[in-house]
Amino acid sequence: MARWSAYDTDEERLPEGMQRIGYDADTQVYTFRDADGGIWESAPGNRYGQLRRVNDATLPSYGEDDDEHSNPAQPLTYAGPESSGAQPSWRQEMMPLLNWFLLVGLFLLVVVWFITRGSRGGAEVVRDCGDGATPYKIRAGDTCWAIAEGNSISIDALLGKNEGLNCDRLAIGETICVPRS
Repeated sequence: MARWSAYDTDEERLPEGMQRIGYDADTQVYTFRDADGGIWESAPGNRYGQLRRVNDATLPSYGEDDDEHSNPAQPLTYAGPESSGAQPSWRQEMMPLLNWFLLVGLFLLVVVWFITRGSRGGAEVVRDCGDGATPYKIRAGDTCWAIAEGNSISIDALLGKNEGLNCDRLAIGETICVPRS
């Protein structure tokens, strides 16, 4: 789905009096005309952004007593630091990649979080066995069936004494209560 904004038209993006008059598909350059008839071009591949003047239109004189200010100010050119002679910093050039690096970093952080969380096992459940049961610490290879058979009790009795016990997910080191037979 394409993103659209109410501010994606020439009227909002271009200076007053400036209009788009052409596009060269080979060089991907847009051509604009200002209010005085001057022709401007965009950077290749950019519809808006920095514009450079292609030709000088003859500007009308504004009066005989205004000889020292016969040229009005140039229209807004969207010129960046390149036009002032200063080179853009590496931070300005890398800014478009910031969102991409941020998303990749966040994705890797979530993957590492899931991997480390999964290797720790489930949350430790502390059980108070009370009278009539003894604590049993789960070892590698233990199953509910093997624990019940080893203590001569039924699986129902083992599950009844340990509410919420999931026999399919016994964690090594977890403590359960085994009823005395």
